[in-house]
Amino acid sequence: MPFRLVVVTTSLFSALVSGAALGTADQNARVPLDRLQALANGNPVTPLPPAFSAQAAKGIASEQLAMYLAGVIDSGEGQSWCVAASNVPPHEVNQQLLAALQRDLQQKKSAAKANSAVLLVSKLRALFPCS
Repeated sequence: MPFRLVVVTTSLFSALVSGAALGTADQNARVPLDRLQALANGNPVTPLPPAFSAQAAKGIASEQLAMYLAGVIDSGEGQSWCVAASNVPPHEVNQQLLAALQRDLQQKKSAAKANSAVLLVSKLRALFPCS
C-alpha cells in the first residue's frame, strides 16, 4: 500500500510539473509539435529519477500526452468540433489526431516547432465536425 501511494503521489506531482514544463513563463506559451511527438514516443516532459523503469517513464509520457490532448479537445467540444457525438472511443480519437499530426511532421520540417494546439484545432474541425 505505501508503494502504491508513492507511485500515485509521484505521478500527480509529475503531472503538475509537466503542466509547467509544457509551457514557458512567456504569456504566449506554446507546445511545439515535436514535444508532442516526444511524448508519443514515450519520453516524459520532466526528467524522472533513475528508480523509474523505462516502462514507468513511457506510462507517464502517455498520461501527459492524453491530458494535453483532452485539454485541447475539451476547449472547443460542442462548439467548434463534436468528438463526443462521433461515439469514437477516446483512445481512437487520440490515435487519429496523432496520425494526422505525424503526417504534418513528415511533410514539413517547419511543422516541428509549430504550435501543436493550433494544428490540433484544425484537425479536430476536419475530423469531427458538428452537424
